Amino acid sequence: MKRRGASLTEQGIRMFKQGQYNQAVSMFTDAIYCDPKDHRFFGNRSYCYWCLERYSSALSDAQRSIQLAPDWPKGYFRKGCALMGLKRYGEAEKAMEQVLKLDLDCEEASSELFNCRVLQLMELGFEEVQSILLLEKFITVQAVLASAEAARALSHTSQQDQTGSPCPSLWVGNVTLEITEKHIWDLFKTYGEIESIRVLHERFCAFVNFKDANMAAKALERLQGVELGSSKLVMRYPDRWIHRTPPSTQRTNLSPKPSGTLHSSAATGSRRRVPINGDECFYWRTTGCFYGDKCRFKHIPDQRGRDKKPWQP
Repeated sequence: MKRRGASLTEQGIRMFKQGQYNQAVSMFTDAIYCDPKDHRFFGNRSYCYWCLERYSSALSDAQRSIQLAPDWPKGYFRKGCALMGLKRYGEAEKAMEQVLKLDLDCEEASSELFNCRVLQLMELGFEEVQSILLLEKFITVQAVLASAEAARALSHTSQQDQTGSPCPSLWVGNVTLEITEKHIWDLFKTYGEIESIRVLHERFCAFVNFKDANMAAKALERLQGVELGSSKLVMRYPDRWIHRTPPSTQRTNLSPKPSGTLHSSAATGSRRRVPINGDECFYWRTTGCFYGDKCRFKHIPDQRGRDKKPWQP
């Protein structure tokens, strides 16, 4: 029966990779029948349910996998993802923290933990950009809420909502890994005195803070769409971002392990889809896009891998 369960699991993994999530669920269900004490089977089925947006079922399977294997980090990761789907961000945060207690090097858990905290602050009325910057400084939601800067941020957002007055800061998008803080500084400094620049390469963006709003307005007008490196920059005022709309959770790539478990690839799972040259896919032009036909950005055949660097895999 155990060998039969392992065989069914391998079939389920193949179906999952083909996007046949319902069929994969059936395979993992049969595998569980063959060996109901294998925690990996529940973890696999939990991931399938999550991809089908059946978050309650995903949570139930994740919890069962944890009961069977309390020290298995992936069970807590599955639980955290399911809780995020249910918008229970505080509980999801605790699950991701547990992953990191068991596996300090899990980059995906670190990324999702940060997202959990961002979403909690957004539910409290902060903008996404505000939440990111506050968490970069104070780390935890509790520390953010205890800070004086949090109150000022909420007050500023309220004033912006009412008046729509200019802002001295700019959000800059399409910031790829080749663009450094110095590149941005040299480009923007001609439009006024810059107080600070923060580059977030993992989110492909940067924040440029001028001394006053008129400088920011001039830079926004003159530099919109300018080319920097291989990117065309897009920019907007941070407080004019889509208000209080949580960012969508990107799904991670899965591939089979010899042990018969579905796992998220740390090399690709944490990547976010970003445009380049207006609407081309950044990863199509570099290391490859695993979203395939489902990617919302253009995949131009003769541009595949064109911008790949010698040091990239």
